[in-house]
Amino acid sequence: MYTVEWGTRTVLLLVAMLLATVASGSSAGAQQAKSEELQLTESRNSGVSGTVILKDVGSGVEVTLNMEGMPEAGVAHINHMHGGGTCTDERADNPAPVTIPLNIIMADEDGMGSATTTLEGVTLDELEDPSEQQRYIDFHAEQEEGGGIPP
Repeated sequence: MYTVEWGTRTVLLLVAMLLATVASGSSAGAQQAKSEELQLTESRNSGVSGTVILKDVGSGVEVTLNMEGMPEAGVAHINHMHGGGTCTDERADNPAPVTIPLNIIMADEDGMGSATTTLEGVTLDELEDPSEQQRYIDFHAEQEEGGGIPP
């Protein structure tokens, strides 16, 4: 889910809820690594979509964003998780605070790009626990020099 009209400028915005029902992944006496893939769909006619793969690894969670339909090659897109809010909050211009930065994605000539970030000291179960906090991912338009985080 991700475009927003900000004045006359179209902005890419990716919002994905990380609250999905997942099979346990544990058995008596042994715990398996847990993995989940979420589909990220176009929003507001952006043409941008993709997937996020969340996977327990070693001492953390590996987060891989695979995006397609990005409009311009060579553009770096920042992205991060917000905590304490939902997609609905974001769309009502009431975003939750940024809680987990993710690695930048660079658009290639085919409008595709990906990046993997490892979050140390957390498990997938902890990230998805709604009693801790709800989370979503924002994928942003090109950052303008001196402009901070774009919408």
